[in-house]
Amino acid sequence: MFPAPVTYVARIMQDEFGPHLEGVLWTGSRVTGRAHMNSDWDFFVIHDALWRQRRMFEVAGDEVEIFINPIDQILREYAAGESATVGMFAEGRIVLDPRGSINRLVEEAQRLWAHAPRPWTMAERDQWRYETVDLLKDVEDVMADDPDSASYLIGLTVQKLLEGYYGLNGRWEPKPKYVLPDVASQSSHMAFKLRMAMGATQSMGNRYQALKELVESIQRPLGGYLHEWQTDREEVQAWQADHP
Repeated sequence: MFPAPVTYVARIMQDEFGPHLEGVLWTGSRVTGRAHMNSDWDFFVIHDALWRQRRMFEVAGDEVEIFINPIDQILREYAAGESATVGMFAEGRIVLDPRGSINRLVEEAQRLWAHAPRPWTMAERDQWRYETVDLLKDVEDVMADDPDSASYLIGLTVQKLLEGYYGLNGRWEPKPKYVLPDVASQSSHMAFKLRMAMGATQSMGNRYQALKELVESIQRPLGGYLHEWQTDREEVQAWQADHP
């Protein structure tokens, strides 16, 4: 027995797609038991045509979000290591699955979720090292004269930092609202420093120092800050303006 929003989505998707519907997966915090008062109802709808779409609407005051995709797109995101997609399929609950397509996608997601994601290449690691330190330098540049810009940059740096924390440690990154509790379960010291860096009650100096210590500690096993770096050459297409 499914809740009313689930049966409603299943019915309207059956009406819309008919024989082209591969299935419906109910996923997100409503399935995993982590829902809050404002949590929406998330669904993947799989069909047999090569287009994708995202929809949001309300059902009796509840927000519903639907991700419509072909199987090909889901497999592409699995191959790319998209943690959000893999995690949502791994933890989702099948609502409709007339051809067994959703079950196969769920099983593959669970297999991926049980193992580490694809390791970063050397080029990916070096680019992350450069981008993280570049953001940190930008924070230092503006923190004295423009603390609001510094706060914005700290948020960007934390996001980039966490990308490396999960990527370098071979772990799937959870949904943003679960990141801090997840980090705390692995390292209470790192979680404390993250909260200090983002804490509005802290002085800008203390926030920057906490952020700098985090960057240094995560980059230390890689050799610390980059002093030389270059990307591979990439071909560039000749540009032509479009004329009416």
